[in-house]
Amino acid sequence: MSAPNLHVGFCAALLLMGSTAAAQTLDCQTSQERFPAVGLTPNPKVVAMVPADKLAAGYVRVGGGCEVSRFGLESVHAAVMVQNAPDGTSGWRCKGADPAFVSNPAWAKASVTYCRATDAGGTPLPLQCTTLTKKTGLLRNPTVEVSLTPNLVTDGYVVVSGGCDTSHFGNGSVHAENVVISRPTPGGQGWYCQAADPPNHGQDATVEASLVACRVGPTAVTPKPNLQCTVTQGAQGTGAYPKSFAKGTGRTLGGGCELSFAGNGSVHAEFMVQQGPQADGSWACLAADPPLISNPGTARASAVSCNLTTTPLPPPVVVPATRKNPVIIVGGTVASEILYWLLAGRLRADGYYVEIFELPGGGLIDIREGAQVLKNRVSEVLLKTGAEKVNLIGHSQGGITARTYVHDFGWRLVDNLISLGSPHKGTHVDPLLAALLVGCTSKPTDSPICTQLRAGPFLEEINQRASDDGIAYTNINNLKQFDVFTDGLTNGRMDNCDRTNAQGQALKCNVVVQEQCPAIFVEHIGLASSGAVYSGIRQALAKQPIQFNCAEL
Repeated sequence: MSAPNLHVGFCAALLLMGSTAAAQTLDCQTSQERFPAVGLTPNPKVVAMVPADKLAAGYVRVGGGCEVSRFGLESVHAAVMVQNAPDGTSGWRCKGADPAFVSNPAWAKASVTYCRATDAGGTPLPLQCTTLTKKTGLLRNPTVEVSLTPNLVTDGYVVVSGGCDTSHFGNGSVHAENVVISRPTPGGQGWYCQAADPPNHGQDATVEASLVACRVGPTAVTPKPNLQCTVTQGAQGTGAYPKSFAKGTGRTLGGGCELSFAGNGSVHAEFMVQQGPQADGSWACLAADPPLISNPGTARASAVSCNLTTTPLPPPVVVPATRKNPVIIVGGTVASEILYWLLAGRLRADGYYVEIFELPGGGLIDIREGAQVLKNRVSEVLLKTGAEKVNLIGHSQGGITARTYVHDFGWRLVDNLISLGSPHKGTHVDPLLAALLVGCTSKPTDSPICTQLRAGPFLEEINQRASDDGIAYTNINNLKQFDVFTDGLTNGRMDNCDRTNAQGQALKCNVVVQEQCPAIFVEHIGLASSGAVYSGIRQALAKQPIQFNCAEL
């Protein structure tokens, strides 16, 4: 269904004209479409297109934005923004959806920004743009990041805008998933998206990130102009309906929006209700409360502003990978940190910052509760170290807790996840031993882990993850004759976890100690203290293929 054309006076108001004093100019305009034109409709979707006459005149789509109705602006509740992303080569789409269990007719308004570059004599310069996307599979609070390829960077492309799509009812999830973060990545060479569960409704969902990158193509004009863009953040807004605006020094071609959500400053996820350009050249980021829930939160806008310049662009900033990401050792069931002192010492000797995480309640509580506490520890370690990611090494149940953390809260903050003797498909421990160790007696009073660590719905759920979730996985196990809990050939295996490193080497995820070192004896607890196993951990952290040094003590 096509929406009525609303290229009204707003378009002229958003002309971001280039300076006549410059050798080259960047002329940008914005048009809008609203659906429905009047009134409200369920799950409204609209696409704003670059006008045909503008395309014929050499304008190209560079960015866009989305606005959905909210309480006090025609609809009873805030709509959930589920699509704010490029559409084809010359459009921008915007879609709203009903909140969880609430029928909420609304409207949606899409903006599309398009530009033309010219030299001093008014001759068009070849402004070229391309779009990249990356999508995650079904995850809890999914995150995804798409980045420029090295070839595009070499060819002079820069990120000018981006957007996010999340799944919603009828499109892969039970309820509409909230976009809570849509912003350029640090360094301005990618776009990052995060979605969050509706209030009190945990669900798996997908999110797709898109970026638009542009350049001035080959031209006879000398000196050759380049497109130069910067990211400017606005002041953070707070309150029940937080607002934030950002404006750079150039022409605002795109922008981002970052809201608080459960575990990140608000009780529930804020609803993003506006993410788009304004008539004064700024970028707006507005949020609203979920239905019937007062939910003070925060909002912060960022604007991507660009200019043409004849100054040669500096080479892309490459952050030296000299500082190693910190390591959190996630212990096993009723395991004291003493069991991991040797492992921690070896890691520190190799230059890692290390903390040991004992499972709350000795690991005899719901694994999801332990994962929530691990989430808080990850945040603390990142704050202490200034790192962007952590490495997780989980022993036994600790590996399952680490994977539950990734499943429930996303993979963005984890670089490597190494598991040692973890029952990824359910432990086969003898019932008598289970009763003696942790009191599993098949009674209603049993600890939740008595069922969570057996083959069943819980492990099936956390085993459903995106194959491209950005984590390098290594899963080290024994053969069953050496381990009463797991077997590296059966219940200890992970699926779809092999990776390839930056050098093109295959990284085999599942590694069995005895297949490489048949002459050494390593039992379940010893996996955390064996020198041979540590030689593999060292290689895994460096993203190298595992070849144990069987002579290492």
